[in-house]
Amino acid sequence: MLSEERILINPLDPVYKELLQGAGYDEEDILSEIEKRFGIRPKTKEKIHPKTKEKIYQKVKKQQIDREIYNPPEKEVFYQLFPLVSVARKGSRSREAALVLKMISFVVKRRLWYALDNPKIEKDVLDSMNGVTEVNPLSPDVDIPREDARRLIPVDDHFRYMVRWACLSDYDLTQHYIVQGWVPLTKIQLIEAYALLLKKTLAEYIDQKRAEYASQNMKLPPFFGRLLHVISSQVPAVSVTPVGATELEESAFPPCIREALQGVSSGLRNYAITVLLTSFLSYARVYPSLSAFDQEKKPEISSEQIEILLEEVVPLIIEAGDRCDPPLFADQPIERLNVFYHLGFGLNDSPTQTSFGTSKWYLPPSCKKIRQNAPSLCKPDALCSQGVYAIADRKRLEHLIDINAGDPQKVLLALRRSRNPQKIVHLSGVDKNEVERIVRNLEKEGILIQIRVRNPLVYYVRKMRRKKGKRNKRKTRSNTD
Repeated sequence: MLSEERILINPLDPVYKELLQGAGYDEEDILSEIEKRFGIRPKTKEKIHPKTKEKIYQKVKKQQIDREIYNPPEKEVFYQLFPLVSVARKGSRSREAALVLKMISFVVKRRLWYALDNPKIEKDVLDSMNGVTEVNPLSPDVDIPREDARRLIPVDDHFRYMVRWACLSDYDLTQHYIVQGWVPLTKIQLIEAYALLLKKTLAEYIDQKRAEYASQNMKLPPFFGRLLHVISSQVPAVSVTPVGATELEESAFPPCIREALQGVSSGLRNYAITVLLTSFLSYARVYPSLSAFDQEKKPEISSEQIEILLEEVVPLIIEAGDRCDPPLFADQPIERLNVFYHLGFGLNDSPTQTSFGTSKWYLPPSCKKIRQNAPSLCKPDALCSQGVYAIADRKRLEHLIDINAGDPQKVLLALRRSRNPQKIVHLSGVDKNEVERIVRNLEKEGILIQIRVRNPLVYYVRKMRRKKGKRNKRKTRSNTD
């Protein structure tokens, strides 16, 4: 495989810069190709019988698929990168970006399906994929018990590749076998995992470009506006079940939010109040749902919820700002505008309900970003550190089950059925402290991996659910009594 053909697998391979330098492009060709990839049927004034029109469309579609797979890289680079650039001003969380990422990953998955079955180029393809995630052929040293393999994959399939488990740490590892730090995968599993990781990489690229254009006040050529219009026209209408507002429960706030509410010093004020507290309190009060993180769905809130943002949430933010040293909004009045901007009301000092939607309603930053931007706010408690468990070495776990008895065996058997710490305690019937001791040892031995809370809103929703579950149990007991 020629080095430039890597662009067919990873559009961000550094070689694409060489292909773009001095290369001309046909705007109409790019627009036409992108429309085809979105399935937009060309308009025609000719009167053609519907059945004949469908046959023509299917024939053209087959030719399109062949082009997608075998398109020369010097053309394909424009079809993949230009849509990414065109949606940059909307950001990676926009529905337009989600549509572009889906289109690109769909084409890449098709190429991989054929390329991985070609022994002449398979090694080069895996090498190209390493720009996104570390992939290797399955090592003969990796021994996977037959019963585990049959449980995880269909009988007529087999493991062919392996990926570092750390590369997949953002995804559900409970349905995979982890051995010596690697996750064995079938061809289908590798393609799906790679597509997910590629989307994440491309999303970061979109946000990087967005920040670059904003900081340098750059304007793209008009062609990118035309391309964005084509993409926006294909964004599907979204129907989202509204999530009702609930009263804030401070006992369920994560440590970083409690710290920010108390007021912070001048070095942290802008981030703690305007960025973190504003986003967290708004979602926790009127949209306390994990569906807020779904990139393809836009939160739908009522006029009453918008009123709550203005009448209840904003005063809480102002109060926290006033507790800072020195008081934030007295010292920097423009930050009040930024609060409204982050809540979705635009740069408006006296917004009304109709102002909502004039800017993006920002989600709370991730725990990783909080640690990077305001490390002193991050003081993890038990729930921050505690997550669900993934079995990293099933063979050793089964061996421990065979050689143990009593409480250790009960906990190990519970791990077969659940990954949730509370359910493990319930299923095993073992004291909570003893369960924690056992699983800590399993983590130290590399038999378990713990996947932790990654966002303060996730912390809040998870803790609220636990509280609700406990209240329901108490209610059930009292009714039984």
